[in-house]
Amino acid sequence: MATFRALFILLVALTKHSLAAARSNSLRNPHLLAAIEEMKQANYFSFVMLINMSPPMLLVGNLTFFMPDDRMLSRIVLPTDEVSGFVLRHSIPKPLLFDYLEHIPTGSLIPTSVPGNMVRINNEGRRSFFLDNVRITQPNVCVAGSSIRCHGIDGVLLPVTNVTESPSPPCPRNPANPTAMPTPPPPPPPVSDVMQPLSSASPKSALAASPFTPPEKSACSRRLGAEGLAKSVLTGIMVSAMMEFLRNSS
Repeated sequence: MATFRALFILLVALTKHSLAAARSNSLRNPHLLAAIEEMKQANYFSFVMLINMSPPMLLVGNLTFFMPDDRMLSRIVLPTDEVSGFVLRHSIPKPLLFDYLEHIPTGSLIPTSVPGNMVRINNEGRRSFFLDNVRITQPNVCVAGSSIRCHGIDGVLLPVTNVTESPSPPCPRNPANPTAMPTPPPPPPPVSDVMQPLSSASPKSALAASPFTPPEKSACSRRLGAEGLAKSVLTGIMVSAMMEFLRNSS
């Protein structure tokens, strides 16, 4: 009787597990289910187990998985609440065959499915293609579906966020030698309303009467002043010549 009861409980448990697995698979992307079968054929059973432990709605859409082999996964301790993050960190949100990956130049950063987390590419050829320090050892494991690709790797990708740009240095609050603002020149004093004629006053007396140097005149004013000065000089020369003529004639 006890044996029959134990067998009945085991049968009920297996039935519930089968129903839960069937319900979970019905929610998953059919391309992901095809990829899981390809992972099993390539002996990536531990990574398949991690995918099955993740919520079905978490792994939807286009994905490329980078799968550590069973030997590498047996060396790590992974808490249950970190399984989903581990799977997402080992995937990128785009289905890429290795033929596309090998065209990515060395030093490039590609984002994983974890926001803010990136991996750096070191591309030294098909047999030396690295994600951070982890090498792709078995490319193109998953090729059946159109939205899922997967490649085998020989290590575990660490949760490191790569910074692409260094922050700009802060500006100093109190600079040592601040640049002084230029001081505007003082306004010129007012020009006298009455100008002494040049013919009745010498240049020295005119400058003495004015305490400042007058501002530069326009071209028209300079031309009229020059003409007046020339007339005064000619008049003086003519007067001097007449006086010298009269003195010689006498």
